[in-house]
Amino acid sequence: MMLEVKNLVKEFGGLVANGDISFELRQGEILGLIGPNGAGKSTLFNCIAGYYKPTRGNIFFEGKEITGWPPHLVTRVGIARTFQGMKMMPNLSVEENVMIGAFCRTSDRQIARKEAQEILDLMDLNGEARVLPTELPIALQKRVELARAIATKPRLLMLDEMAAGLNPLETKEIIEALQRIKEEKRLTLFLTEHVMEFIMTLSERVIVMSAGKKITEGLPVEVARQEKVIEAYLGERYAKGR
Repeated sequence: MMLEVKNLVKEFGGLVANGDISFELRQGEILGLIGPNGAGKSTLFNCIAGYYKPTRGNIFFEGKEITGWPPHLVTRVGIARTFQGMKMMPNLSVEENVMIGAFCRTSDRQIARKEAQEILDLMDLNGEARVLPTELPIALQKRVELARAIATKPRLLMLDEMAAGLNPLETKEIIEALQRIKEEKRLTLFLTEHVMEFIMTLSERVIVMSAGKKITEGLPVEVARQEKVIEAYLGERYAKGR
């Protein structure tokens, strides 16, 4: 098993953001995480990636416990993530932003540049290599953030709201790019998203969270039909009135 989360709890004062979350992620799988705003999805991502320390529970990656590890060690062990609010260096070029990811594995500037150029080619971003990322439209900025994460050479790639702000054509293009990258880099993907077309198209299995708890998991087509999932998104009155 690539990733195992066991009875994870994250509390902020008296608020339980994640309550007793458990699940497994197999190598090579694409796992989706959905739920309404405030469900605790990003908190769970942050606990796995090392930005938050869980209050209780355990996280294992490829059999090794990584609970409470800081982000740089989580990255080095083979987990990379993108952010809902993109965190790029605005005064560095696209190529230099991707090189930052490569420096996770090498201190040689020439090697980092070569690896960045290869990833930019994979992401169809070579024409933007010398441009500042803030000069690009949001769809290309998201590709830059994705390229930087890939430059860390992960085995597990976690994507937070990758399709947010994209139009239908851009969403289709990023889905196709991720499918291609997954195969070429042999990645396992864990993604959270509000755009249902994105997550239901990509995911092989889906976990649903609501109010900090996991309420169900299963195949996308099966999960989407469950009354408790409809209730979590649209309210109890809607679910009962169907």
